[in-house]
Amino acid sequence: GDMVKGSLARQGEIIDFLSDLFGRYPFSAAGAIVDDYDALGFALENQTRPVYSETFWWDFADPSSGDSVVVHELAHQWYGDSLAVESWQHIWLNEGFATYAEWLWSEREGLGTAQEIFDSHFDAIPPEDPLWTVTIGDPGPEKLLDFAVYQRGAMTLHQLRLTVGDDDFFRILRRWTSAQEDGNVTTGEFVRLAERISDQELDALFDEWLFTSEKPALRKRAAN
Repeated sequence: GDMVKGSLARQGEIIDFLSDLFGRYPFSAAGAIVDDYDALGFALENQTRPVYSETFWWDFADPSSGDSVVVHELAHQWYGDSLAVESWQHIWLNEGFATYAEWLWSEREGLGTAQEIFDSHFDAIPPEDPLWTVTIGDPGPEKLLDFAVYQRGAMTLHQLRLTVGDDDFFRILRRWTSAQEDGNVTTGEFVRLAERISDQELDALFDEWLFTSEKPALRKRAAN
């Protein structure tokens, strides 16, 4: 109980943090429901009231795991609830963004930078791993919520950040949420916005990370 209360007590702090990154919180209320049904086993980003399984707080030695899932579901208030995907093939726009929010929170908390988290995943997952075979830009119904959609989605955003630089990257995220608020979004719309703000041709980057069924190559960090 104390672990759950500790994470949920940070909701206002987390929303402030995410608002600085993504723009104004899109709703007038926020809260949470924690279900003690052991078999639930997941969290769901219901608008203003995410539902959490208590299992996220079972690792009593590490309260950050509970905090991280709260960050993920609160990020969905922007990416998934305010901005809903036009069709499920664009699901990485929900899950990749919420996963990357966890990386940014980790960076803020001093638990590991986004670059360190990216490197740990990229280095640990060999080219022959099935994760790289999932084309997360259109994963199909059987792979809709595959681990690759979450992790490769976050990796895609980190590669975009390295390519365009921090200033343009966070400008893209804020413009994305403000321009598309209460709308239905697609990958193509996000790519066009990123290209317009960065003044760069980004088709190759997104094709490689979203639609190629092999381990992508790495890119160097852009100067801000």
